[in-house]
Amino acid sequence: MALPILIVDQQALNPRLGYVFHRRWLQPYESVVSMLWKFARMNLLSGFALVKQVSPDNVDPYDGVASRDVDVRAMARMLDVTQRSVRIGMKDLSLDRHRYLRCCPSCMVLGYHSVVHQREHLNRCPIHGVQLLVACRHCGQPSAYWLDAQLLDAPFRCRHCRHYYTASLYPPSLPWKALSSEGRIAVTRAAIG
Repeated sequence: MALPILIVDQQALNPRLGYVFHRRWLQPYESVVSMLWKFARMNLLSGFALVKQVSPDNVDPYDGVASRDVDVRAMARMLDVTQRSVRIGMKDLSLDRHRYLRCCPSCMVLGYHSVVHQREHLNRCPIHGVQLLVACRHCGQPSAYWLDAQLLDAPFRCRHCRHYYTASLYPPSLPWKALSSEGRIAVTRAAIG
């Protein structure tokens, strides 16, 4: 009697295959980029593989996909989070979204990037009050706020020179640190307006 050969679908990453992502790692208004960076870092996944997972179409991972074109259902299933969490992480909170990644070095130490940081009119982090970075402090290059293999291959780092965006210039500490209650309130107020 011949037994069937079981083949794991390598095109469908999800926690049941042993990939790690915990809902408790999510923070209020966390960006899709931040969620995917955490997933990539914890599972040693390439940006190429992640773009293939979150894109509804057959796109070139190096060309990337806009956050509004992400397959919400597939990403939620991959991370084992709610679709609402993914939608919030993709949400353009206003029409004035910045086209380059903007981040707070203090938030990056926590392993956190918010959609609020992308607001064009916001120059300071609502949580820490520090100036948002628009370009890498090491190479001076901005990173496009676009889900592509190059950005996702560099969790919490510059896509060009690979230096960390964190205040300490070292990787965010593990396990991921939660925002303080004051920080959660501040980012929520900034998101609501």
